[in-house]
Amino acid sequence: MNKQTSPYQALVALCEIAEIKKNALDVDQMLGFICAISASPTQLDLQDWLPCLWAEGLMPSFSNEQLAVEFATACMQFYDACLTGYQQSIALVLPTQRWINESLEITEQGSRFASGYLSGFQSIEQNIEIVKEGTLEQLLQTATLLLSKITNPSGDNLEMLTLFNQLPEVDEIVSSLPLLLGTLGHFSLQANYHD
Repeated sequence: MNKQTSPYQALVALCEIAEIKKNALDVDQMLGFICAISASPTQLDLQDWLPCLWAEGLMPSFSNEQLAVEFATACMQFYDACLTGYQQSIALVLPTQRWINESLEITEQGSRFASGYLSGFQSIEQNIEIVKEGTLEQLLQTATLLLSKITNPSGDNLEMLTLFNQLPEVDEIVSSLPLLLGTLGHFSLQANYHD
């Protein structure tokens, strides 16, 4: 990976390969999922979460070993970049430009990233001890609400729509996500150290 390449670009490029595109989750969903699971206070092994990147009911398989290694390496590079961002409590490098269209509406890519993140965070939630009314809980609630609005901007019911209307516009949400998720990941990593 050269210095001009963002940590997610290798994975995005690999997901354009027909066999990966056909069998794996959408790349934005993958990015969201990896972004979330890298916030786990206990490091997860690649073999524990790689199958989650494949379409439901499918196991990861590749036509050759080199492609498998490249895919696993790209996943780990993005995982490590997120982890580093969390440890340093900095904004993550994410493809936010893909998540908003010219009309400042959320794109399918943005919605899939949010969905992937929520799914990934659900899978690590049991690893995080949330102190009632602590900073982590507040950040998690905020992130969950904002990501839920991106996933389903029209809301599932009138109550959700009313709540979503009180939140920032989607373009503001998208621009805040790299720092918000970086901060949430930072506090998530620290959660087990503050009993």
